[in-house]
Amino acid sequence: MIPNINAYQLFVSSGCSDCDKILAFIKSNQINILTTNTDMDEYQLPFSLMIFPALVLNNKLISYGYEDIATQLTKA
Repeated sequence: MIPNINAYQLFVSSGCSDCDKILAFIKSNQINILTTNTDMDEYQLPFSLMIFPALVLNNKLISYGYEDIATQLTKA
């Protein structure tokens, strides 16, 4: 079973080209997803993020990078 899109959280970073691409993708596809810019917003996760963009579900890293996240979000 594919989780509800509202359960996902997208983490991005400033100056990240894949982050800009995934943000444009979710905007053009009208995907409503909680998005956190780790350089500007406070957040808590039980692990450190080292690669952006990162897609998280229930405090678990699901995928990272533009291609993987776009694929994951089109399934949701």
